[in-house]
Amino acid sequence: MKNHVLDELTTIIKERIPKGQNLANYLTDALCLGKEAVYRRLRGEVAFTINEVALLSNKLGISIDQIIGNHFSNKVTFDLNLHSPSNALESYYDIANRYFQIFNYVKNDESTEVHTVSNVLPFTLYSSFEYLSKFRLCRWIYQNGQKVPKSLSEMHVEDRIVDVHKHLSEATKQCKKTYFIWDTNIFLTFIEEIKYFACLNLISQDDIIHIKEELHHLLDSMEALSIKGQFSENKEVYIYLSNIHFEATYSYIEKKDFQISMIRVYSINSMDSQSPHICQMQRNWIQSLKRHSVLISGSGEAQRIPFLKKQHEIIDTL
Repeated sequence: MKNHVLDELTTIIKERIPKGQNLANYLTDALCLGKEAVYRRLRGEVAFTINEVALLSNKLGISIDQIIGNHFSNKVTFDLNLHSPSNALESYYDIANRYFQIFNYVKNDESTEVHTVSNVLPFTLYSSFEYLSKFRLCRWIYQNGQKVPKSLSEMHVEDRIVDVHKHLSEATKQCKKTYFIWDTNIFLTFIEEIKYFACLNLISQDDIIHIKEELHHLLDSMEALSIKGQFSENKEVYIYLSNIHFEATYSYIEKKDFQISMIRVYSINSMDSQSPHICQMQRNWIQSLKRHSVLISGSGEAQRIPFLKKQHEIIDTL
């Protein structure tokens, strides 16, 4: 098994390092080792240490499970991406930035496909809206037991968070093919959360007016997106409405030589796996849900129009 692990590690590293860069030179710089020490590792004479593997995993976004776990049957490791609750803003930024790094890695590949099953509003569609994104951040801070302002208008959001929201939104719209399967209650769930936070006096009536306005604008942009069927030229979008409800939000992203499955946990975080077995299961499950769904992008006008009308009515209950 030792040689199989080494072969898989070197193969994945070669795929992830910048094009045209020599493997030995990259490892020399990344691991701060001499050339001969690197060559001994590549020949299998000396094993990579766990610290070296961890460092490469962090630098190149390599799943250790993909390297080692594949050689044990029925053993799969999920990454929970846990962050310290002591600094909610820092954790929030790290989570958002990690999503951006994933989409930035796959966005320009012609083979990229993104599949997302959502029982909540996809954040990537409303991250550019000021009050909607502030509400999401406010909820995260509150759930981590930290103090939040009495009004979203008083809430200062760091430039780096605003920037990562912008970059994430842009990166998701540059993927070759994107498939959404939406629960028909995705707006209702969001509206109920807003009403609850308003009852707790954590957001003001003025905030609600701004949120309501942005939600209508968001719905209008979703309608335009569903009619057009693409984010931009050659960036296709397929939107399905499900006839059944989901217990969670989960995604599957793939491109040539890369795949990852993500399941939403802890409000905005996700646990994920790059295990080929798990990714195939996730992909198959999402594909099976399409049989219980109706395509409303580029077609399905009879289903799209009443759905959108109902969502506007739900927003008006604020």
